[in-house]
Amino acid sequence: MDLFRQAILRPGPPEEFALRTVQEAIKPQKQIKLVQDENQLLENILRSLLQELVAAAVQSGQKIMEYGMSIVDGESSQGQIPRLLDIVLYLCEKEHVEGGMIFQLLEDLTEMSTMRNCEDIFGYIESKQDILGKPELFARGKLVMLRTCNQLLRRLSKANDVVFCGRIIMFLAHFFPLSERSAVNIKGVFNTSNETKYETQAPEGISIDFNFYKTLWSLQEYFCNPPSLINAPGKWHKFTSGLMIVLNTFEAQPLSDEEGNAHNLEDDAATFNIKYLTSSKLMGLELKDPSFRRHVLVQSLILFDYLKAPGKSEKELPSEAMEEEIKTSEERVKKLLEMTPPKGKDFLCSIEHILERERNWVWWKRDGCPPFEKQPVEKKPVQGGTKKRRPRWRLGNKELSQLWKWADQYPNALTDTQRVCTPSITDYWKPLAEDMDESAGIEAEYHHKNNRVYCWKGLRFSARQDLEGFSRFTEHGIEGVVPLELLPDDVRARYQAKPSERTKRAKKEETKISAQQAEENQIATAASEMDNEGGRADPEASVAPIDTDTRIATVTISQEETPTPEDNQKQSSDTDIAQEAGQMEAETGMIDGETDADVDLDAVG
Repeated sequence: MDLFRQAILRPGPPEEFALRTVQEAIKPQKQIKLVQDENQLLENILRSLLQELVAAAVQSGQKIMEYGMSIVDGESSQGQIPRLLDIVLYLCEKEHVEGGMIFQLLEDLTEMSTMRNCEDIFGYIESKQDILGKPELFARGKLVMLRTCNQLLRRLSKANDVVFCGRIIMFLAHFFPLSERSAVNIKGVFNTSNETKYETQAPEGISIDFNFYKTLWSLQEYFCNPPSLINAPGKWHKFTSGLMIVLNTFEAQPLSDEEGNAHNLEDDAATFNIKYLTSSKLMGLELKDPSFRRHVLVQSLILFDYLKAPGKSEKELPSEAMEEEIKTSEERVKKLLEMTPPKGKDFLCSIEHILERERNWVWWKRDGCPPFEKQPVEKKPVQGGTKKRRPRWRLGNKELSQLWKWADQYPNALTDTQRVCTPSITDYWKPLAEDMDESAGIEAEYHHKNNRVYCWKGLRFSARQDLEGFSRFTEHGIEGVVPLELLPDDVRARYQAKPSERTKRAKKEETKISAQQAEENQIATAASEMDNEGGRADPEASVAPIDTDTRIATVTISQEETPTPEDNQKQSSDTDIAQEAGQMEAETGMIDGETDADVDLDAVG
């Protein structure tokens, strides 16, 4: 401990003697970095020395951060406690000692000091914010720093120490990253303990409307706890009726520009208090204060913004009637803010911008607080110390440039008959046929049927060269397209069509062909009759060939094999269609014949 007493009295920067002092006091196993037990021993020594320095400063009546300060050659030297903190901060920054040691000393120092001294201590913390925020120190002491600041906030008065509380909150906002969840009110809990007490009975001799006084201050109950208005029609009706009374009063008693300019808001900021006095005797003066009016109106906008905020469940959403009332009231509040001097329009624009940012924060919290920070991309060092230049190609890339060179070397490459060579079906499907042979022992994951490009090309080849095999795709999949002669006997039986099915398919095709022939014969006969008779058409003559062809087709089918009932039904439907087509052609021919005859008669006449 004596070594450190002497060290804090030495002039010069800490890097000249800090590490040597630690080595002399602890005698560590490693010359540069302390192990765990040695760190604990050093921390106990420093905390004891800090406690003695604070006690000596209190006895001398000096401020803690100024104790031991001396003036040499007109320049004041640093106090002993800040000097000790600088030495420890240097050791932590260079990783000679454990990184959280400086945070522990700062916490002890604030606990041992009064609030006046804590303000000077916090000034030292603010001055070292950049060093304390380095990753190697921040990871070790962020929780200790958060605990220290929270303890200071609890000890400070929210009414009298507003500026100091703001400094602590601003420090935490800069010290911790934006995505730090410890500083985020995830659940959106309100501080319901902040109660506003006001008079409930009218005192004697007041010149204001006491009912308006109670209505105005009763709104603070709802501003303090906006969730209480959700799913509570009675409270909402009471709140809106009270708010309408306040807004009507503000509109009936507008402030002039002279009254607004009489209150210098910059001077008010120096003596700003977080709460207003609620005495009924001050009601008249507060109504003439533009800052007071703005407080009430901004609180209303914050409440409306919360009720409209996204991310709520269906039960927490306002009803349609409630949304209409919110919209109407919000428009009135914004109009009053714009009318309130001084610079009402500028003030309203600033409030709207702040509320817009608040909505973005609500969305961010609803999405689970994703991190804002993006890690920088590490640049890979180039070997040899020189940056390798990318090659430049004439046509943009290597492939196109090479193709252009080949065109110069081989001018007939595009017209060569062997340039495009389509493989035969048997050669293309041979690898898949080998996969289907179980005796080959090829595992299913290595089959060619798993290659989509291979299957797609094979289907295109089969559609052009093997329609019979291509038709088996709908029933058996890609393996059914493989030519049967490539498959073993046991595998071929699964994909080979049965004789009965082939016979039925052939019969259906023959029936369709005979029906088409009958239709063609009927059309030819009707055309020849119209030519022979000179345009006179007989409907019966056009029907007769259809009957004859139909009988011929029926006899032909009966001679080959007796059809099944399904084939009879198919055949009869095809025959009916042919007959109807023949009749339509005949009627068309008859009409055309009559037209031609009329034309000839006109020509003769």
